[in-house]
Amino acid sequence: MIAINTLKLTKLAFTLTFAQDTHLPQFIGNTIRGALGQALYTHHPHAFNHVFKVGAAKSIPNPIAISAPYPSQTQYRTGDTLTFFVTLMGTACAFEQTIIDAAQLMCNGRLASATLTNCLQVYSLTWSDMGAAHIPPCNKLSIHFLTPTEILASGKFHNQLDFSTFIDRVFLRICNVIDTYGESEFTLPYNLVIDKPHVHTTCQLQVVKFQTNNQPITGFLGTVQFEGDLTRYLPYIDLASQIHIGKKTTRGCGQFSFEI
Repeated sequence: MIAINTLKLTKLAFTLTFAQDTHLPQFIGNTIRGALGQALYTHHPHAFNHVFKVGAAKSIPNPIAISAPYPSQTQYRTGDTLTFFVTLMGTACAFEQTIIDAAQLMCNGRLASATLTNCLQVYSLTWSDMGAAHIPPCNKLSIHFLTPTEILASGKFHNQLDFSTFIDRVFLRICNVIDTYGESEFTLPYNLVIDKPHVHTTCQLQVVKFQTNNQPITGFLGTVQFEGDLTRYLPYIDLASQIHIGKKTTRGCGQFSFEI
């Protein structure tokens, strides 16, 4: 079976070690994004323009997702460590070494007491939607939202999630990323358009709201269970789990895992 869609991905793991007692906010993704972005802006402006400043249109995504624990530890003692991940997408994978250089320079501001002590390439691969030919049939799927996830419909925040809304956001996210940073435009397979399954949904979500330094964050956390004929959607759900969904993915929002 020939892949219809592909996307290059590079995932990096960074570990910071604190040289003195430090207080940080529970939503650490916002702090990491600000520090990394500032380091790129100062020392690698071309990479900053490609990775963070991609245009004025709100529909254009950034080709980077930050994964950090939530809620994060707030009190770090001397010698404590913080590990976070950066996923680069499509053409942004060419800036892997630049991102590593910026991470070595990002320890200022709230992170001034930390130093980068480890960097690891978790993987570098090309995702493809080869279909579900080699995937065992999936009739029950649990989605675990690990960081605040903000999904809008008609401009309003959704605090309940059915499968149709979820998979629409998955495809929207993938389409926007591949169309902008992939080698060719995203094509939605015909059978996913005309033959939509009936899926039963059980939601166990809680809404979280808080204020960061520069903007409010609203999202949900928790688990959603879907029951139905889900096998053919798994390649796309797998990709979305790597690049996140919803708004503010460069700040660590929209991170989820899934369990069959």
